[in-house]
Amino acid sequence: LMVGVASVALAVVVGVVRGLVAGYVGGRIAAVIMWIADVQLLFPAILIALLVNGVAKSVFGNKLDAMSTLSVLVVAIGLSFWVQYARTVRGSVMVEKNKDYVAAAQLIGLPAPVIMLRHVLPNTMGPILVIATINLALAIITEATLSFLGSGMPDTMPSLGTLIRIGNNYLFAGEWWIVAFPGIALAGLILSINLLGDW
Repeated sequence: LMVGVASVALAVVVGVVRGLVAGYVGGRIAAVIMWIADVQLLFPAILIALLVNGVAKSVFGNKLDAMSTLSVLVVAIGLSFWVQYARTVRGSVMVEKNKDYVAAAQLIGLPAPVIMLRHVLPNTMGPILVIATINLALAIITEATLSFLGSGMPDTMPSLGTLIRIGNNYLFAGEWWIVAFPGIALAGLILSINLLGDW
């Protein structure tokens, strides 16, 4: 849950800022931001998370302690999910910036960052919250997958993916419950988050 919430918060911040700038400013800046987003959409989120995680581990090596590894994991998952927020916010901002309240704010001389944060952003929060609940479930699954593959949470911190990986070693010995109960807990957690998002 901690990794999921932190990585979704990072993805929201990065994606919303880029989407606001791309939608409000437009021009070449929007083209570059959307080009980067389109290139990132070519790769699955788990592959991007593995890439960022692998680069960090190769650069820092054994210097990473448990909290640093956790931070790298949050950044890796967060950077793999920002594109949806940027594209959604950009579309909403392009609609909102042509409305009368934005023109009135421009007429009284408010700077563009204030208009974007105070006036335009609150009117784009609905889709952001829906995407955030969906991405929370996806971030938890991504963390469990990375931990199952051995490149996620450090061994000193608990993870459902790590428990499933450890239980997988004893599966053919007939001790199926070591895999089954963490798997059921992970499925129940994802289902409850998705139901919360629908609600």
